[in-house]
This record gives sequence, structure tokens and C-alpha cells, in this order.
Amino acid sequence: MTLLCSHHHHAIHQEDWKIVFAEDGRPDFIPPPWVDAERKPMRNIRVDPRLTG
Repeated sequence: MTLLCSHHHHAIHQEDWKIVFAEDGRPDFIPPPWVDAERKPMRNIRVDPRLTG
């Protein structure tokens, strides 16, 4: 389970996004094919230490 604002909660259900949990226990968001044909996991850079400099 992960916390989302109302807007993103509805987007997850209406636009074919998926949420999976990575090995570190944090959620990764799998975009629909129209956003990324490869459907690579995405994270918010503000909460992902792998993506901050």
C-alpha cells in the first residue's frame, strides 16, 4: 500500500498505471504504454536517493 493524493489515485486506476514495490521497499510506478512503450519503473526524484545528485 502506498499513499497518493486524490488526483494520482484516480490516474492510477483510469490510465493503466501499476504500482510495484522494489527490493528497497519503496514503490515504483509502471507507466502505461502511451507514456513509455517499455514500461520502465519510475520514481519521484524528490524521494529517490538513486536519482538525486
